[in-house]
Amino acid sequence: MNLHDRLDDLAGEMAGTDLAGLRQRVDRTSRRLRTRRTLAASAAGVAVAVALTGGAALLKVRHEDTRPDVAPAVSATPSRSPSAPSSAPSSSPSSAPPSPAAAIPGALSFLTLKAGKAIELHRYAGGTPQTVNFGTATGEDMYATPSPDGTRLAINTSPDRDRIAPGDLVVATNGGARHVVAKNVRWDGGNTVVWTPDGSALVAGGVRYDVATGAAHPLPDRPQYLAYSPSGVTTAYLFQGNDLKVSTEGAGATRTVPVTGLDECERTAGCPTSVQAVSDSGLLVALGNVNSDPSHVYRTVVVYNTVKRMRLQLGAFEHVWFRPDGGLVVVTATEVKVLDQALKLTHTYPLPAHDPAAVMFYRA
Repeated sequence: MNLHDRLDDLAGEMAGTDLAGLRQRVDRTSRRLRTRRTLAASAAGVAVAVALTGGAALLKVRHEDTRPDVAPAVSATPSRSPSAPSSAPSSSPSSAPPSPAAAIPGALSFLTLKAGKAIELHRYAGGTPQTVNFGTATGEDMYATPSPDGTRLAINTSPDRDRIAPGDLVVATNGGARHVVAKNVRWDGGNTVVWTPDGSALVAGGVRYDVATGAAHPLPDRPQYLAYSPSGVTTAYLFQGNDLKVSTEGAGATRTVPVTGLDECERTAGCPTSVQAVSDSGLLVALGNVNSDPSHVYRTVVVYNTVKRMRLQLGAFEHVWFRPDGGLVVVTATEVKVLDQALKLTHTYPLPAHDPAAVMFYRA
């Protein structure tokens, strides 16, 4: 029973009392009591809210503004995805975000040579991809190959490509500056320019040219498709017909190695004698098909054991190069494989995206 009801009962029991006046007083007393309870509850709620909000603010200030080991909060912004490499010419090497291809041992390069377009060497070496620009290709630029360190470019030119006319032998530097090393130099087929391992000389058309002075020294046999081994101690080249010559420093006389009996001898224009690479030991050579026209051959079709005179079974590939440790780098249409000297696969990398018209090079 509430207070109002209790007072009402008491009033009914009182004799000679003004009941109407008493009821009015009771009503007023009851209303005052309810009002006090409401105000008290409201005040308590406000106090609790103030205490909570004030305490939270205090904690926030102490947490963010007074602790030296907590950095101030910053608003988050969406991260930008790496932008696509620019195709605009540059005068210095440009670095791109790290790529899986950067882990490939040695230097894998892609060179684009198109008349009127920027000559760009996309090189994967030293942990990060780089692009080196060698200016703009002219209509006379026929063939080009990067120096061992990737900083210069040797270019064969021709005043008349239809007649395969000999032209200038040029060295371009980063940014596009050109220096003519020699004139009237052959560039057809296996006569295209090759760098010596130390980068001091060029061999083209069977002649060795000093890069700095242009001094010319004809070589014995006038070698075509000349290749140096990774350490530069062995050379291999097309001698004549189906014969190769392989020579290793300190290993005695030069060996003549016939390349016959392979399937390619019957299925193509001739036996594969376009030397692409040679191992330091001289045991293995990477060979491309012989070409019936004067254009240069870039791809490898067989890896040949020059002692056993048989091919290695490596599966499908487009290029094969050798490493100083005796291992191989095998490039397929989609992958770069690294094999040890026992021909055991040790690593596989995705082949970097590149212009399909680009020529591929590798330096161990």
